[in-house]
Amino acid sequence: MLILEVCHHGLSADAVVPKVRATDSAALREHVGREVTVSGHIERTGQSRSGYQFLNFGDSEFTAVCHPQHVAGFREGKPADVYRNKDVELTGEIEIYEGKLQIRLRTPSQIRIVPAARPHRTKAFALKEVGKDAWLSPAGLRYRGRDPEGLTRVAHIGRHTSDIPERDGPHGVFDGDLETALAVIDEAWQLAEKRGLRPQREGDRSSFTVNMGRRIGFLGGRTGAARQNPPLRQVFIVFTSGTQDIITAFPK
Repeated sequence: MLILEVCHHGLSADAVVPKVRATDSAALREHVGREVTVSGHIERTGQSRSGYQFLNFGDSEFTAVCHPQHVAGFREGKPADVYRNKDVELTGEIEIYEGKLQIRLRTPSQIRIVPAARPHRTKAFALKEVGKDAWLSPAGLRYRGRDPEGLTRVAHIGRHTSDIPERDGPHGVFDGDLETALAVIDEAWQLAEKRGLRPQREGDRSSFTVNMGRRIGFLGGRTGAARQNPPLRQVFIVFTSGTQDIITAFPK
């Protein structure tokens, strides 16, 4: 007697799971309620205050959502950290939540990192540690001290590399990881000097708003979500007046 093994979605163990690109919204919608393998690039990630993890695919309305009770099962790290800026294949049942396409990410077995389908331009970048809670960038920018919440200035910048969907108001989020964000800040500072931009000064703090001429991030937070996370092209840099000591920087 042949015993047919059935998985939890009703597909036989030998059934072929369709593969769909994350950018093909029409095909994804045709497979709502079915198990598929979605491939694409995780362009940005986020975490809600209640612990939900979000993996947002580039040039797509598709998102992977990991509920708080499943995050602990990812022993290599939180999904928002592990899969950010990676090309992946994700298998699961396509759902629609509040009009948007998603798959619930429950276990590490559902997702795997694959070789990049396209080259991602990266430049060698390294901060030099110059003291306690102090680092120097290749462009001479200094990140030293801590913010009011106790984060180092570098860790503070790191908060702008992931979306916080439930954050009140707007939240500028860099594309890519922390290293990429710091490199963009260096580039923006050098452009400000090259263009002869005059900083806006308010007491002991000054700021530059630098148009990079390309997308460098997106608008997150509740305001960004309401506007469908529009791309951002400017970098806003706040620094101690008369110095190159960075207080904060983020897309604007």
